[in-house]
Amino acid sequence: PPTANRQPPMKFRFIWGGSHADAELAGAAERYLNRIKHFFPIEVTEVAPERGRQGQSDVAIMRAQSARLLAAIPDRGYVAALDERGQALDSLKFAKWLERLTIDCPHGISFVVGGDVGYDDTVRKRADKLVSLSPMTLPHQLARAILVEQIYRACTLMRNIQYDK
Repeated sequence: PPTANRQPPMKFRFIWGGSHADAELAGAAERYLNRIKHFFPIEVTEVAPERGRQGQSDVAIMRAQSARLLAAIPDRGYVAALDERGQALDSLKFAKWLERLTIDCPHGISFVVGGDVGYDDTVRKRADKLVSLSPMTLPHQLARAILVEQIYRACTLMRNIQYDK
């Protein structure tokens, strides 16, 4: 069949605040991102952290980071934002939810993770779903690593293949 009419494959997008404070957590996230690439194309957008933060309140920093996160979210596709107040799913339910999205959302899925001060309600309102990894507030780099590990685990469940630890 002609390729001109084919849709590009569904893509996972990760939009998060740029931070390299913890090389070990960044390495863990990168390892799982590379594994996900075997199943779906991925795109990572690191939003620059706020510059000149001294003297600024956390609210002002959060507002500025939220605006940059929102600007990075594509107009089309599904948006899932990580939030401790979101829906908690076990690994199997998360995999089933993700599998449904890979079928129903040809324009991709964007996962948004706040930076070190989180994000404000503008990001929550833009999201199609709020997902909780834990009722606890997690450091953003740890949340990234857990998210991409769970997405990799979901990919193995979707394809009924052995989870590679």
